[in-house]
Amino acid sequence: MLRAMVIWGVTLTVITELLSGLRLFTSLGVALAWLGVIGICALVISRYGWPSSWKGPAWRWSMPLWSSIVLAGVAWIVVITGVLAIASAPNNPDSMRYHMSRVMHWIQQATVAHYPTHYPEQLYQNPGSAFAIAQFQLLSGGDYFANLVQWGSMVMSLVGVSLIARQLGCEHRGQILAVVLCATIPMGVLQAASTQNDYVLSLWLVCFTYFMLRVFEVGVTVSTAVLLGSSLGLAILSKGTAYIYALPICLWLLQWTIQQKSWRIWKLFSLAGLITLSLNAGHYLRNLSLTGSPLGVDVSSETSQVFSIPAVIGSIAKHLSLHSDIVRYLGLQEWLPPTTGITHKLVILLHEALNLDVNDPQLISPSMREFYVTGISNRSEDTAGNPFHLLLNILALVLLIVLQPSTKRTKCRNYSLIMMGGFLLLCCLLTWSGWRSRLHLPFFVLFSPLTATVISHVFNKTIIIALSLFVFLATQPWLLNNYVKSLTSSENSIFSPRIEQYFFTRRNLFDGYHKTITQLETLGCQDIGIIMDQKIQYEYPLWVLMQERLTPMPRVRHVAVQNRSRKIIGDVVDMENSPCALISLKMEPRSKVPTDVKTEYGDYRETWGLAVAGDYATVQILQILETRQEQSSHQMVPLQMGVTSELYKTDSQHDGQLVIMLP
Repeated sequence: MLRAMVIWGVTLTVITELLSGLRLFTSLGVALAWLGVIGICALVISRYGWPSSWKGPAWRWSMPLWSSIVLAGVAWIVVITGVLAIASAPNNPDSMRYHMSRVMHWIQQATVAHYPTHYPEQLYQNPGSAFAIAQFQLLSGGDYFANLVQWGSMVMSLVGVSLIARQLGCEHRGQILAVVLCATIPMGVLQAASTQNDYVLSLWLVCFTYFMLRVFEVGVTVSTAVLLGSSLGLAILSKGTAYIYALPICLWLLQWTIQQKSWRIWKLFSLAGLITLSLNAGHYLRNLSLTGSPLGVDVSSETSQVFSIPAVIGSIAKHLSLHSDIVRYLGLQEWLPPTTGITHKLVILLHEALNLDVNDPQLISPSMREFYVTGISNRSEDTAGNPFHLLLNILALVLLIVLQPSTKRTKCRNYSLIMMGGFLLLCCLLTWSGWRSRLHLPFFVLFSPLTATVISHVFNKTIIIALSLFVFLATQPWLLNNYVKSLTSSENSIFSPRIEQYFFTRRNLFDGYHKTITQLETLGCQDIGIIMDQKIQYEYPLWVLMQERLTPMPRVRHVAVQNRSRKIIGDVVDMENSPCALISLKMEPRSKVPTDVKTEYGDYRETWGLAVAGDYATVQILQILETRQEQSSHQMVPLQMGVTSELYKTDSQHDGQLVIMLP
């Protein structure tokens, strides 16, 4: 199944890039491409038959009762998160800013090429999961399947961690425990029904890790090299933190390769590296053309600027504090004080002992003012911690150190060093932020087979059953009462009208957006420009409202862009078809927002405006006064110096300055 997932991921990426290059990334183009893939598969199967490796024994259920009960609990989690994924609208703040917004731009322009935008994250952020979402949207005509990309990644990760546990020496009981531990990670449960991309990354890292372990067991072949390169390439295409998590795994693989002393193995792994690079080539080239860097952004703002032993220790402590709210996880806050306050004091004392400032801006994300310890009571997919799973991981590490060495435990020790290396590297390289816990999800997913292997070898069946039932029951609040996708609460309920769900994280924008679209309905404008303040980027709901209420759907583009994507305007600007109206959303009081706006297309003036979010923000509709072409034609005047062929005019390339052309 993991092989099939990797093949699907590579096929989806190739289809997206090829159609995009031809500007055929449309519903028809994607449908025909997949019909072609299905036709090729049917032709191969009819000619050569099913691969022998795909044929297995007849299915039968012969598991013990306790295994059946535990797996039924996992099935419950899978089903409920699947229902949440389909029934709820995408509403994660990051999705509203760039995950889903860029999908709409790609669909409109029939290509994943970069475009002018006020929010550069729409361009440089790794697009792997968004490729899948875009294809689902093109084929279905809506975003009902957008959340299923993460959900499907969770389901396949459960399969993957079971296989990794088997590679680590687990028997049947330990494999089931690995699945249970992975399925009950609070952050994983929350993200499984969202359009984030951390579970997508986790899946490809699980595939990469499993294929690596298979190589250690049976050696490397062309097929395993292809699978290794493909899974690593898909991981990098999905999220930038793949570089960090994959580095220790690659080093382990490199050590094994050196020990084999075989030129053939080096050639096969070179093939794997080429495949990894090829899958990301399109995104790298687009970023290079825009910013001069394949990453597309200067990552220094989110990376630690101090590298010393005290700084590393302090950074690890702050990252671990994101998973310290064990009292609320256990539901004991009515009887015991939350551990967040104690943890906060301990982290501060540690920094004082290390002679460090806990709020040093070189070690904290620019989006954070000061260090604090997050709680998990709001069950948010951005900040939820995994305190009990962290304790289990620590227990597994302690047991590995204490227990007598054996062949299986040596493999587990090596595996633990690699996984811990990735996590510690992430803590050292990235500054602390209250939202970093979601970036830890791949670590908890990859560590679950190790924890299950150690616990199943040390403890008896009764303890394992009790542990499985406990984590299942403890996960139910995160499953049933998600902060923005609740099944049990009237607030933020998935039974609310779908259009309201898009605004669950920014309710104060709901009325303003609706009234804005009402005003646009009266204009009948088919070409709309968007100006958005960097502080209030919440673009995707505008697309949803326009699709729902404006017929036909107007063309939408960002105008008056001030970042590096502005230079793309020279390639895509259509001066003969200037936007007939602008939507401007500024994080400023109504009284401080100018009524006139100059853009590359011309001058616009406010015809309607509204204070939103308690007058902390303003939404406007502006209509064009005069295009740049009209301004140029008005200002072209013959020189009165006996020169008949030369003109002077206002040139937009010279910022509105008078340019006099003399012979």
